[in-house]
Amino acid sequence: MTQTHFVLPLLMPERQLVRTFPAPYNEAVSPFAEVKDFSKAVRFESQWQPKLKLRPRKVILIGDVAVGKTTLVNRFCFDKFAEKYKATIGVDFEIENFNILGQGLTLEMWDTAGQERFKCIAQAYYRNANVIIVVFDMSKPETLNSATKWLKSALAVNTIQMPLTFLVGTKSDKLNRAEFVRVERLAAEIADGIKAEYWSVSARTGYKVVDFFQRVAALSYETACKEAIIERHFMEKSVAVRLQRKSKQCDFRSNQADSRAAKAKERSLCFCS
Repeated sequence: MTQTHFVLPLLMPERQLVRTFPAPYNEAVSPFAEVKDFSKAVRFESQWQPKLKLRPRKVILIGDVAVGKTTLVNRFCFDKFAEKYKATIGVDFEIENFNILGQGLTLEMWDTAGQERFKCIAQAYYRNANVIIVVFDMSKPETLNSATKWLKSALAVNTIQMPLTFLVGTKSDKLNRAEFVRVERLAAEIADGIKAEYWSVSARTGYKVVDFFQRVAALSYETACKEAIIERHFMEKSVAVRLQRKSKQCDFRSNQADSRAAKAKERSLCFCS
């Protein structure tokens, strides 16, 4: 059996390389738990297409103020953690380029403000989201209670397609074991209710941050590839239909020309006789 070898770009950070399909944080709290690996169609497409042109995937992070949305993004993108809190004004934007099965995928991360006064501005950036990450602070249970409200607000402007949805608890390092288990149990119930995959992370320590974003990237890649396959098949079918129509038109014109030629020949024979 031959092995498939993927050529990885030089100097790409390890966090951006996805060679195997990442597992969920907890299979019991994931609507995507049945997806154990990249599908055969996606692996075939990745192997035989020289360079897939996948559209960037839009990722929005939403949640109450000061729950750790910005620190979560900064920990993954820059491997940095700032103790001093600085509120996001409107929206912050980061781009991460992943290499998945030897192909490129771009995640556009839209870090939205949690303050009420910026809500109208932030909502303008919710549209056409491929991934929704609802963030709450595990050390402040009240931020978990508003998770459903944030998700409804984002889904209200994303009615055409159903985005991949995640519920992420940050600042897990601030809780003792008993508190951690209690909050996770509550979060799991809410995640199950809103059909979201649950994760506990810590931007301070880096706990599960890379694992989480690689999971987001892998699921996004699977979805993007399938969309690209469907789109290509549709285009190929459209081209085939157009060629078939053109062929029929040519046959029709050819038949008309033959008919005219036959009639002209009949007239000339009649004239000669």
